[in-house]
Amino acid sequence: MQNNRLKRVKEEGFLAKAAKLVRDYPFTESFIVVMLFFVIGYLVDEKDICMLDKNSSYILVLLAIITLFHGFESGIFSLGIIAVVTWFFYPSFRYEEFLVALMMTLIFSEYHYYWTKRIKEAEINSDYRGVKLDELTKAFYALKISHDQLEKNYVVKPMSLRNSIVKIKEESSSANDFYKSFLKLLEKSFNVGSAQIISRGFEDEDFELSATNDENGDNLFDMKDLMIDKVLERKKPIFINDEINNTSSYIAVIPALEHDHVLSLLLIKKMPFMAFNRENLTTISILFEYFLSEVRKQVQLRNISELSIIGDENFKFEYIRLLDLYKTYKVDSVTINLKMRDELVAERVYSITKRVLRSLDMVTFVKHTNTFYLIILFPFADEAAARGFLNRLLGMVDDFSTQDFEFMTFGLAQTHLFERYISQDSEALSEEAS
Repeated sequence: MQNNRLKRVKEEGFLAKAAKLVRDYPFTESFIVVMLFFVIGYLVDEKDICMLDKNSSYILVLLAIITLFHGFESGIFSLGIIAVVTWFFYPSFRYEEFLVALMMTLIFSEYHYYWTKRIKEAEINSDYRGVKLDELTKAFYALKISHDQLEKNYVVKPMSLRNSIVKIKEESSSANDFYKSFLKLLEKSFNVGSAQIISRGFEDEDFELSATNDENGDNLFDMKDLMIDKVLERKKPIFINDEINNTSSYIAVIPALEHDHVLSLLLIKKMPFMAFNRENLTTISILFEYFLSEVRKQVQLRNISELSIIGDENFKFEYIRLLDLYKTYKVDSVTINLKMRDELVAERVYSITKRVLRSLDMVTFVKHTNTFYLIILFPFADEAAARGFLNRLLGMVDDFSTQDFEFMTFGLAQTHLFERYISQDSEALSEEAS
């Protein structure tokens, strides 16, 4: 059994370890490069080891390479070493060369800052789009599976898996309740007789049992099992086959991933032979990933104190996710808030806005007694983009002018003001009632 195990950690060679050390410690790399520069300078002319008297400014080339690659800190660190060497190894300190090098280092660091910022924004935008596409794909397949099963069973027992999951979300009060209800759903829909769900967090903590429907109340699971080991390695579902049928306690192990990280495992122990087929197992795998994403969304929403006046959970979840990205990477998004007094006008604008939004943009509608808020979220956009959309919207709605509404835009840094703005009418009504 040990011989058949896949090795998860591949031994690194000396060069790979050295390259990793250099990447992790930029000051070390900068120091080594500057020392090599001094060695070359000494070999060329021992009285001019910084090569300041040559026709070309080799110092600027060196600082450009270091600063553009590692940034301001490494550039100043390297310039400091050069200044110390110039002070001790030259008859007089070369102030002009030092000031020119300092100015160019600052310029190079600005290029590095803006370039890395643009790359980081592009990466975050790409990752966010990937996450949204993955969520929509899972939702689509869950809907398709639900429709297919509804078609097959309509005469005998009308049902919808998607509606069942919605019902589970509404009735469950904790993550463990979610998992237990999901196992019951698998038992009714796919005849999964004995199964367990184990989960962990993002920091590679140990897996813990989340739910089981084992008839004997078996709460134990074997993390050394060969199928679990292979699933953690490949990050794909694995079903029983001739290679491992004598060494595993499970007939199927299905992972649920988030950001390419295994968060939960569905361990299936017993399932009728006629139901154990690739179609059912693929369906269970898709549903499990979709269900996990819904569970995490519900758990996060219950821990959110912001935007309590907004009832649209999907909108609130996306706003909080973008707010977390802003706090971590300072990549901003913007909301535009239309405040209207006429309900008919508000409904018309809301209907048109839903049709013309881009794929990632979101809109929600908040109703007070006499005031109606249309809130539009533009991920990774600025205020100019929001105002541009508003101008296009004004041209699409007949007899709709700036006198029919008031509007404000808020960045993610102004979340507290955004909350106050959309809550002021409800607070005023509460004060009048009291």
